[in-house]
Amino acid sequence: MAVPVDHSLRRVKILETAFELFAEEGFSGVTYQKIADRCDISRTSIYKYFKDKDQIFIYAIKLSTDKLSTTIKRVNDRLELTPVDKIRRTLHLTIKLLTDNRVFLSVVLDYLTSLKSTGANVRRKARSRTFGLSFLLTRLVDEAIEKSFFHPGDPELIALRFYSIIEAYVLNLTVTDAMDRKACLALIDSTVDDCLIRTN
Repeated sequence: MAVPVDHSLRRVKILETAFELFAEEGFSGVTYQKIADRCDISRTSIYKYFKDKDQIFIYAIKLSTDKLSTTIKRVNDRLELTPVDKIRRTLHLTIKLLTDNRVFLSVVLDYLTSLKSTGANVRRKARSRTFGLSFLLTRLVDEAIEKSFFHPGDPELIALRFYSIIEAYVLNLTVTDAMDRKACLALIDSTVDDCLIRTN
């Protein structure tokens, strides 16, 4: 008797496997056949789940960012944490994910660069993956100001300061290699501290 296939689990396995392959071989080095071989399924089986390699790549990125979003949501649901605690933890978790997936980030950068050369709207694609984090940081900063943890100011601009550190760290991981994780976390903490209202 044939064992029924759990299609949602198989889909996740394909994405996780593809994620590893993209990190190892780059976007152009990965084929449907390589993904199929690594998953130990037929190439035609993959077509039941994804129409092309681009779609697998986009969903592999989404799977990774969704895991971060779930972890960040758990942090932000903790009532005992202040808005400042949540900002720090959210940023620290994001830096950890970026560091852990350093090689894959380079593949994403190559992919976006090649897309841009075709005239595709790269900004819109990148924004769709990062808007949630930007929105969350703005909301947390607004709450920190409202509860008198942070000095008064424009929440969007303050959140942009934090977000800019993340962007600089991505550039560092993929191109310049000028700042390590410890230095980045120290910069984040220093920037958060600069926003705090000191009480003596």
